[in-house]
Amino acid sequence: MRPQRTLQYQHANRQGGVTTILALLMMLSLFTFVAVVADTGRLYLEKRSLQKNADLAAMETALIYCRDQTIDVDSMTLDDLYVLSASRNNFLGNATNSTVNVSRSGNAVTVALTYRVPASLFEQLLPSDDNEVTLSASATAKACEPSARLGISTNLIEADILNSVLGDLLGTNISLTLASWQGLADVDINLLDFTDALGDVGISVGQDGIITGTASIATILDTAVSVLNSAGGDSAIAASILDTQIVDQIISSPNIALGSILSVASTDPESALDVGLNVLDLVKGVVYLGGKDNDIVVDVPINLLGLASVTVKLQVTEAPQFSIGNPELAKVDPYGNDAIYVQTAQVKTFISLNLPILGTLDTLLTSPLVSEITDTANDLLTLNLIGALNNILCAVLCSVEKDQVDIDFLSTPRIDIAVYGGRGEARVTDYNCENGKSLDVDTTTSTLNVVMGQFGDDLAEAESNVFSSSPLVPEPLPILDIGSIHVKKTCVAIFGCSYQYRKGAGWTTDKNQADRQSYVGGGIGLMLDTDILGSGPIGQTISDAPDALCLPGVKDELNFSCADFEATDPIASLATTLSGVEAEFYTPSNGNILGTVTSLVGATASTLISSVNALITSTLSPVLDPILNTLLNTLGVSLTTADVGAALTCENDKVRLTN
Repeated sequence: MRPQRTLQYQHANRQGGVTTILALLMMLSLFTFVAVVADTGRLYLEKRSLQKNADLAAMETALIYCRDQTIDVDSMTLDDLYVLSASRNNFLGNATNSTVNVSRSGNAVTVALTYRVPASLFEQLLPSDDNEVTLSASATAKACEPSARLGISTNLIEADILNSVLGDLLGTNISLTLASWQGLADVDINLLDFTDALGDVGISVGQDGIITGTASIATILDTAVSVLNSAGGDSAIAASILDTQIVDQIISSPNIALGSILSVASTDPESALDVGLNVLDLVKGVVYLGGKDNDIVVDVPINLLGLASVTVKLQVTEAPQFSIGNPELAKVDPYGNDAIYVQTAQVKTFISLNLPILGTLDTLLTSPLVSEITDTANDLLTLNLIGALNNILCAVLCSVEKDQVDIDFLSTPRIDIAVYGGRGEARVTDYNCENGKSLDVDTTTSTLNVVMGQFGDDLAEAESNVFSSSPLVPEPLPILDIGSIHVKKTCVAIFGCSYQYRKGAGWTTDKNQADRQSYVGGGIGLMLDTDILGSGPIGQTISDAPDALCLPGVKDELNFSCADFEATDPIASLATTLSGVEAEFYTPSNGNILGTVTSLVGATASTLISSVNALITSTLSPVLDPILNTLLNTLGVSLTTADVGAALTCENDKVRLTN
């Protein structure tokens, strides 16, 4: 047994030696791994530190150059870059272990920086002639870039119209006074603060300037209130009005995409958004967008303009946009992602007038022209005989029943008018910042469609047809209706007859209640369905000479009175538009002799049409002008004009890295 125990003891000693060798190998491996990890981490941190210093050097040099362009940037050395120092940014480079190369392209400054560091801390334990590695980093920065801004104008404030329109779109009642609305129009909100605050509700602005996310109208307006309140001063007053009168009363508040009305055409959204936006424009834009998304039709209290028997309704089909960006980028592609573009809202407007409002038409109905047509028609058809002959016939043909011509003029006392369109747009195409400053802006006005006639049997049907997704098919406004009624003549005495008119299965002595067949003998109607082409693009240069207020800085209030972008404006005076009303001749439906009436009295009818046309033109135009001008200007909508305000800052106080 002893030999066996001896063998076991010797085997254990041999195993102990192998374990020691393995432990040493493992320690060497761990030491190598630690060295690799430590050196890799150290080099990564050195690289990050070098990149940070290159970024800082590029940004500071770009800012210095744009403020003093006499500096020779290309010849700058490491000693000239004061930001690269141990005291300012803990940069330990010097002429021995570092190199710097500075270049410039326009206002863009590029700094390329190298820095030699030990390749490995552990390798320094061993003698070596090659124990250094060169790290490199480069950065390009721009400073004092130009910023441009376009805006739309609120030319007029009608408190009652704004209360009604915005209240209906919001699903609440608003009763702000003119002074309250003016208070909102006089206050700007800082867009940078506003968009930062919206980050808490899921709306964000990316580095590409694209605004993403949605929020309810109430949330967006409430955020605006918070930003205004934080500004203090007069802003708090406007915010209080906005808070108590609008935000807290919203019943229906759909989610909307703020990016649909606010575009930031800049690769540096923080700088671009550091401007003010009119609070009233913001409120209207947000509310219009919500109304557009819900196809809301608004009833406008146009009687406030001192007009009676007028119905006005509208639907906002496109919300206005606001745009801020870099004109240097915008001029490269005015229609691309960096475009600085603004447009007014587009609307459908329905106006219905009862003809009693056009009292001057009464004079036409008794004019010789009307009498001439009536006499001619009846004479041709031997239906309007002189009294003596009529009595003789009555005596001979007692109890005669027959169809009799019945001519009506303006039998339906309602005129329907639809106005489609109303979008003006503008975009920046170029800029200049040498020897003063100027901004080139192109404006385009969209096609305007005006339709006049009758759109349904009653007001409700007419409204439904105007705001339907189907094309509107108007019926002519009946001016001359050659119809017929069934009349029974009964002899009362040898020299007289009594008249009864068919009404259903019975008879009536009231002609106005009789059953009447319209247009059996034809007729004449008036209607208008015309496209009024817009204009554009109209190019104009807005400059700060001679008045610097015409082109203020982007943080200043926009001026809408310097640029004249007006084109032919049919709403400024509808007389020209309405003079294009055309006559529609109805075809006789019974094919008898009544069908010859309209052709035989054509000359007289043409004179009548011209007279009615001129009368409607002169009467409707003064009525419609204040309706459309007041309504659309209050809403900030332009039909064939573009009231554009522009601003340009040639050198902002921001600097940014471009790569």
